[in-house]
Amino acid sequence: MTLSELQFKIKSASDKMRADDNTKNALKYLEQLTWLLFLKVFDSLEEERETIAKIDGKNYRPLLAEGFRWGTWARDRDLTGDALIAFVGDQLLPCLRALAGSPRAERIAAIFAEVRTVMKSGYSLKEVVTIVDSIDFHSLDNHHAMSVIYETLLGQTADAGWSGEFYTPRPVVDSMVRIINPQLGERVYDPCSGSAGFLVGSATHMAPQSKTAEQQDQFNANSFFGQESGEIAALVGTMNLILHGVEDPQIVRRNTLEQDARNFNPSEQFNVILTNPPFGGTENPQVQQNFPSKSAATELLFLQHCMAKLRDGGRAAIVLPDGILYRTETAFSTVRRRLLNEFTVSAIVRLPTGVFPTAADTRTNLIFFSKGGRTSGIRFYQVPSPAGKRSYSKTNPLTATTLAGVESWLIDGVADEYSWEVDYDTIVERGFDLDIPWPGAGSISDASTAGERLESLHVRLQTLVELTEALSDAHANLQDYPLGAATELGPWIVEAGARAGKTTPDKFVGVSNDGGLAPFKGAPARDTSRYREIRPGDFVFNPMRVNVGSIALCRREDEAGWVSPDYTVFHLSPDAPFDAEFLLMFLKSEQGRAEIERESRGAVRRRLYIDGVREIQMPIPADPESWEALIGSFASVRRHLRDLPAGAFGALAAFEAAAFSPRDETETTPE
Repeated sequence: MTLSELQFKIKSASDKMRADDNTKNALKYLEQLTWLLFLKVFDSLEEERETIAKIDGKNYRPLLAEGFRWGTWARDRDLTGDALIAFVGDQLLPCLRALAGSPRAERIAAIFAEVRTVMKSGYSLKEVVTIVDSIDFHSLDNHHAMSVIYETLLGQTADAGWSGEFYTPRPVVDSMVRIINPQLGERVYDPCSGSAGFLVGSATHMAPQSKTAEQQDQFNANSFFGQESGEIAALVGTMNLILHGVEDPQIVRRNTLEQDARNFNPSEQFNVILTNPPFGGTENPQVQQNFPSKSAATELLFLQHCMAKLRDGGRAAIVLPDGILYRTETAFSTVRRRLLNEFTVSAIVRLPTGVFPTAADTRTNLIFFSKGGRTSGIRFYQVPSPAGKRSYSKTNPLTATTLAGVESWLIDGVADEYSWEVDYDTIVERGFDLDIPWPGAGSISDASTAGERLESLHVRLQTLVELTEALSDAHANLQDYPLGAATELGPWIVEAGARAGKTTPDKFVGVSNDGGLAPFKGAPARDTSRYREIRPGDFVFNPMRVNVGSIALCRREDEAGWVSPDYTVFHLSPDAPFDAEFLLMFLKSEQGRAEIERESRGAVRRRLYIDGVREIQMPIPADPESWEALIGSFASVRRHLRDLPAGAFGALAAFEAAAFSPRDETETTPE
C-alpha cells in the first residue's frame, strides 16, 4: 500500500463522516476517526504480541475479550445499521471504559472515559470501519506512513479552530528535539501537550536507546508526561503516543495554569521540557495568583510554569512570540531578568512569519535554556525567509533543510551568515531587552532580499507600536508607579573621578546635551594631570550645562575614559534605595531639572557643585520593579527609533533593486 493510497482511504473515511449528522463538525469526526484508528492499530499490536509469544513458546493473553477485539466485531458482516450503533454505544465503549488490572489497561480506560461521539447512521459507520480495516498496519513502513497521515489530519483541522493552539510543524519539532537531545532515563514534559507532537518526537529520538526489558519499562511508563486542558486534544495526544510505541504515556487532562507555580517540589519537576504553549490569550485574575509575576498573557504564565517545573540541571526549549523578548510591562521585564539571572539561556532562534500555519502573521522564537547558573552569553540565529518571499505559507512551508544551519550553530558551534552571539553585559545594558535583530539585516539590499527586508521593517514598526501603546497605558495608569517620601541625595552618593596625576590618559570622553557619552572631539589640554577618570556606574556632568541635560551615566567599559577636569563625577552607594537608571531619569525630568536649578550657584554662570548635588531632593520608588519596567519602556522605544532608519532605508533599497530587476517570463506583459 502506497502513501497516496493511504491518504485516499483517510480522505474517503473523513468524507463519509462529514456527511453524517452526528459528525459533520471536524472536531467530532476527528475524535471518532481517531479512536477507530486506535482500535485497529491496537489490535494489530496485539496480534504481533501473540505471534512473538508463540515463537518464544509463551502464552499471551490479549487485553480485550475476543468479542470486543477489532478483528471480531469490525469484520462481522452482519453487524451493521442500528445493531452496530447499539453494540458500539452499549457494549464496546463501556467495556473499554471498564478496563483495569495494569497501567496499560487503565490508560486505555482513561482514554475511552472521554469518548462520546458515535455516528448517527450505523450503515455509514460500517463503511468507515471497513475503510479503516482495509489499512494494513503490520508493515512498519505503512505504520510510519499512517503516523504521517494522522498528523496531517491534525494540521488540517487547525482551520477548524481546534489544533491551532498546539500543532507545531514537524521540522520545528524534530529540530528542537535534536538540539535538546533527551536521553532514556530522563523525564520529558509538555505542559500543553495537545496532539503530543513534542512527546512523540522525543519518543522517536529515544526509542533506539531502549534495549533491555527494564529500559523498555522506563520508556513506556516513566519517560513521557503531558498536561492538556482540551478533552479531544488530551485523547488524541495519548492515542498518538500509544500509536508510536509508548504503551503507558502519562498525559493528564487539566488546566496547567491552575497549578501554583510557586510551590513545586522536586518530584514534580522534569529533566526536559519541550512545548509550544498557546499565546495571545488571556487568563483571569484568579489564575494569575498562581505565578510570581502576574499577567493576563498566557505565554508569560506558561514560561513561568516551565521555569518552575524544570529540575536542577534540566533543559527546556519553548516556542514563544516576539513580545516575550521586548514587552516592558513589569511582569514581562521581571520574568526576563529572572530567566537570564537564574537560568542559563543558551540560544534564541528567531523565526520568520508563516512558519506556523494557524498564526501566519505571528513572529515567533525558539528559546533554549537550562536550570543552573547565570546566562553568560546567548547564541542567536535568524532563520531566513524563503527566497524572494515575505514569509512562509501552507503552500511554501518551512523545511528541515532550512533549519540545518540552526542545528549546526547550536549543537556544533558552526556559525554561518545568519548566526551571531550577544554577551550578558550587552543584554544588561539593553535593559534585558532580548529583541536583538540580525546584524546582517542591513548589509544586503539586492532584489532577492526585498521581501525579507520589507517584512523586517514591518515587524520593527509593529514592535514600536506595541511599545508606545505600553507607554500610553502606563501614562493612563500612573498609580501603578507609586513614589515614596522624598530624600536628600547626600547619604546615597559618593564623589568619584580620581585625577589622572602622573597617569597619561589614553581616551578622552565628552558629555552631550542629550545626555550621552561620546569620544571627545576637541584637543585636550597640554596638562592632563587634573583630568577625571570615569568608570562604569559613574555619573558625570558639566557643572555649567547640567540644567540643559548635560549629564550622563557610564554603563559599560567601552564608554569609560577621562573627562574635563571641570566636570563632576559621582556614583551611587551600594545601599541606595534606588538604582542608577531611576536617578538618571529623575535628574533629566522636569522635576529633576527644577531641583538642579534650585541647588545651582553663581551670579553670572550658575554651576552645580557636588555639595549642591547632595542637597537635591528626590522621591524614592515605592515599587522598584514597576519603575524598572517603565524605564525599560523608554529605553526600548528610543533604541527601536534609533535602529529604524537603517532598516527602513535598507528595505527600500532592496525593493528598488527588485523593482528594476529583469522580470521572470511569466510576469511579462501580454501583447
